[in-house]
Amino acid sequence: MTLALLLGTLLALAFAGVPLVFALLAAALVTLLVTRPGLPLELVPQFFIQGMDNFPLLAIALFFLAGEFMVAAGVTQRILGFAQALVGHLRGGLAQVGIVASFIMAGISGSAVADAAAVGSVLIRSMVKAGYPAGFAAALVETASILGPIIPPSIPMIIYAVLAGVSVGGIFLAGVVPGILIALGLGVAVYIRAGQLDLPRTPRAGGRTVLRETGNAFFALLAPVIIVGGIRGGVFTPTEAGAIAALYVLLIGILVYRGIGPREIGGSLVRAAHGTASVLVVLGASSIFAWIIADQGISRDFAALITGSGAPVWLLILLFNLLFLAVGMFLDPIAALIILVPLMVPLLPGLGLDPIQFGVMIVLNLMIGLCTPPVGYLIFITSSLGDVPAGQVIRHSLPFLAVLLAVLLLVSYVPAVTLTLPALVKGG
Repeated sequence: MTLALLLGTLLALAFAGVPLVFALLAAALVTLLVTRPGLPLELVPQFFIQGMDNFPLLAIALFFLAGEFMVAAGVTQRILGFAQALVGHLRGGLAQVGIVASFIMAGISGSAVADAAAVGSVLIRSMVKAGYPAGFAAALVETASILGPIIPPSIPMIIYAVLAGVSVGGIFLAGVVPGILIALGLGVAVYIRAGQLDLPRTPRAGGRTVLRETGNAFFALLAPVIIVGGIRGGVFTPTEAGAIAALYVLLIGILVYRGIGPREIGGSLVRAAHGTASVLVVLGASSIFAWIIADQGISRDFAALITGSGAPVWLLILLFNLLFLAVGMFLDPIAALIILVPLMVPLLPGLGLDPIQFGVMIVLNLMIGLCTPPVGYLIFITSSLGDVPAGQVIRHSLPFLAVLLAVLLLVSYVPAVTLTLPALVKGG
């Protein structure tokens, strides 16, 4: 009854176009008034503030800022130039460039939407001018951009870690191997499709060109090395890594690339503040949502129902994936995490599932949801950048989605894919 009222009100308001934060607050208030009529409503703003008052969440603001500085400094163009010199000669060269660029950019921003906008705004038009189908170009950028939340740092993984009470650094490291597998799989898919579509090839860059482009992008390439290496080496925490990333990108933008001035700094601060606020108010509202689930024993009852069903674990994992994919097709990833994590995490000990592996699994599902209709933010961003109908983007993205689903199966059923690297770092 409580869960039906809570989720029913939330989904009804969300589909009616009510902004997510207000839909969450209204659903929580309606549920409290019905199920706990004597409860002081002063608790609502207290929970709202507590939901945002969490030190690891500071990393979200800092990585948003690092991403904004990255765009303002012209880092994207230098990374694309480096990737072009490195893999541009391969079959489907410009598409391979997009994969490499997205992989590198993922180590700075942590956001799929930011990566799609940064890479797509430059690369999609270049691919179309070179003779690539516009739908193919947009589909490649769309699917490659989900590397942003898989390769550390990752904003959705920070949110999962806070909601699930797991190590941010641990789940960051757990995303490295799946991210590499996605990049390699997309590269193979591009190579095959390039042959089928007879896509143009570019000459291999000479050694001098490779050295020049490496030099141009050197300081940009150091950013993900500093971030991931610092976290892995225990030099700083993931939150501190966000501050260092923002400061580093700002310094190279001012001193090396000379693309950032007072106006760009001001604009970046405003955009980062806006992006951060839009996430934090949702998390504040979600804390009331999560408290209701805990107070009413919904997660406990749900866990007892699932573990008592007698279904084999492999089947439950499959059903979870289908559920996450379905939710990701309709809901924003942050909203989906808020709804699913408090319900699902209590199940994990009884099923023998590691919460770090589970976190990568749920985030990857929700990112795939960004590439599928009807919501599909990434579809509409890249179709707009490429001036191509969304239907063409969807059709061309099918081979790439097959790669993402294959990696999802590995993440779900082969724990070593996600847990080996965190275990090695912890053991070291």
